[in-house]
Amino acid sequence: MALGIGIGALVSIVLGFVYIAVLHEPGPAFYPFAGLACLGGPLLGGIVALLRTQHHRLNAFLTSAGAVLAIAFVAFVFAYVVLPQFARRNVQLPAFCDGWDGRFNPPAQLAYTLPGIGTGVLLTSDAQSAVMVMIDPSQPPFPSTVYLINQSDNKMIRGMGFNNDVVSATIEAGTLYIYNDKLGYLLDARTGELEEDFLLIDNYGGLTETDRPILSRASSGHWYMETTAVISSWKVDGTVRSRPHLTLNGIARGCFIAGDTQVVTPLK
Repeated sequence: MALGIGIGALVSIVLGFVYIAVLHEPGPAFYPFAGLACLGGPLLGGIVALLRTQHHRLNAFLTSAGAVLAIAFVAFVFAYVVLPQFARRNVQLPAFCDGWDGRFNPPAQLAYTLPGIGTGVLLTSDAQSAVMVMIDPSQPPFPSTVYLINQSDNKMIRGMGFNNDVVSATIEAGTLYIYNDKLGYLLDARTGELEEDFLLIDNYGGLTETDRPILSRASSGHWYMETTAVISSWKVDGTVRSRPHLTLNGIARGCFIAGDTQVVTPLK
């Protein structure tokens, strides 16, 4: 059985390597490669064990196939859950990011005005959509409202309210990824509709008190805002986004954090 397990596991792992490292994880190819890795590899391993066993052949087939399937599952967890935990980047917030003092005053380079709503912070945008955030600085925990806006007519597509001021977002390939601290939402950036995912895996940590959240939860005495995320999603319509590495802009503790430049700007 060892030979069958070895051959089957090798086939499954090679298929995963080809999909991730050679093809660079195209969404439409996920299910064919996953099917081959999770069915083809175990089937091959079971057949090899069956052919080399004289007694209890069904047992050998099932044991080898099951072992290869388990190895394929562990490899999936390693690639999609474990490895992304080491693909993190965060920014230490300066001392002036000490919360709100009753003022919400976005600087000119970050200000965005939505008629009928007011002037807020432009959190992120692409050629068609913009995301503006308004924050109530008058009382903790400083509730925020996020507006998705159609840039062609400057009209609101959707609004979302949160009970604090910790918000991050980016737009990638027509999808708005928005986080209220560590809780994420995926929306269609054109319509504002929530995407229907049956599986979502992400590594985003939001606002933390340590720069090494996977190693230690102890407070370092500083605040850190994560600016990157690896988010894999499987939609009910069959669409797959396999481990895109995203850069997010964020707002926390009275400051705007630019994900690409790591520049921190006060908003009061």
